[in-house]
Amino acid sequence: MLILGVLTTWSLATARYGGPDEPGHVLRAAAVARGDLLGQPADGLVAGFRSVEVPAALATGDPRCFRHDQRQPARCATAAPGVSGWRRAASSAGTNPPWYYLAVGLPVRAVGDASTVIWYRLVAAALCAAALALGLARAPGRERVGVLMAVAPSAWFLGGAVNPNSLEIALAFVAWVGVARVARAAEVGSVDPPATAELAWIAVPTALMILIRPIAAVAVLTMFVVVAVLVRGRARLGRAGWATVAGPTAAAVLVSWAWNLWSDVVVSDPRAATTEGIRQRVGDALGGIPDTMRELAGSLGWAEFSVPWVLQLVWWSAVIVAAVRAWRLRGSHRAAWLAVAASVVAVPVLFETAFAGRLGFIWQGRYSISTAIGLVVLAPVRRWQGWWVAAAVIAEVGTLWATLRRYTVGTDGSWLLRDQRWHPVVPPLVLTVANAGMMLALALWVTGWFAAGNGPSAGRFGDLLAHDVER
Repeated sequence: MLILGVLTTWSLATARYGGPDEPGHVLRAAAVARGDLLGQPADGLVAGFRSVEVPAALATGDPRCFRHDQRQPARCATAAPGVSGWRRAASSAGTNPPWYYLAVGLPVRAVGDASTVIWYRLVAAALCAAALALGLARAPGRERVGVLMAVAPSAWFLGGAVNPNSLEIALAFVAWVGVARVARAAEVGSVDPPATAELAWIAVPTALMILIRPIAAVAVLTMFVVVAVLVRGRARLGRAGWATVAGPTAAAVLVSWAWNLWSDVVVSDPRAATTEGIRQRVGDALGGIPDTMRELAGSLGWAEFSVPWVLQLVWWSAVIVAAVRAWRLRGSHRAAWLAVAASVVAVPVLFETAFAGRLGFIWQGRYSISTAIGLVVLAPVRRWQGWWVAAAVIAEVGTLWATLRRYTVGTDGSWLLRDQRWHPVVPPLVLTVANAGMMLALALWVTGWFAAGNGPSAGRFGDLLAHDVER
């Protein structure tokens, strides 16, 4: 419930249609929930756009008036008052696989208001919260704070918006915890193959990731490479183990391939495609690495706004600590961590080099979050728990406040949010206090603070600053 509460504050703090590509995803969820899996061709628009019939209110309040200018508050993108009935509108997610949109749209159609964006957000946030909670619950007690730090500031933002990328990230979180548990077995020298049930915690989330967002196969492949490295010479999986891990994923790939054939997916965008030669593409893709890394930790929605660099540094400090710990572990654990790091850096370069001629240089840092989670989860911090509690809370709450500033007054407006031009349903100060309280409670829970005896040494927070928490 704490995670759901945190993500709900994000849903309320983000301006209407302020999430990345959120209008298209909300429209598609509304249409799919009514049984319209593909819509109709959208004349004059590039492949991928489809015309769907949706509640008319959803087709109002275009966010283009603020999304490309970080100084522009979001007041200009409110829903048109008094609009009712149905209207045809073009969804940019028109040929995306329908499974995520069914999971979001059907509950809204059943119990909510299908013409109001916030209902779709609350359902999407609940799905993400359930996955994140599963991941945290399965992490070993003394590592949960470190595992919590794997959720980058940008991932909290995405968790409150309607976008299959957000659920993909949450499912990746579950899968990486499963990979880390296999890593622990290898670390202690176990020679017995992991139980089928244990491997299923990797297989099922990865299959779901690919079903809702096929490009997640990149992160899934990295996970499988890591598993292969970790079990080499130790707890070998064998044919049965690999069938358990890869079988559901292979089935998901086949389903996605069948959907692409049936929906006639076209992977091209003449508006952004480049005519550069291969060498120039490689150079441009390599030059984009710093931007990708910045966006990974702190890009909120479109690239016009990012988390303040200080808060991004808090998250990257967790990555650095994890890197040091993985290096000290040596052997297969070090090799596995380096494989994840190499994937985070190299995949965007390879993808853009291969597809820039058809799609342009479209890779965003948020596409790498599902892989980057492994950087922290594979070697989470175990010491100085109190400091990491503070870091997790400061990074998340500070990002929420910066987001509220962006939407209420613009990034050149007051940090105290004076002269607000966009007003969330709940006042910003109330949202922030509620968010901070729930995030602090969550961080303390993962340390064992609320366990019997109120945590180490009768609940003295100071002890958390200097000692491990043994669970």
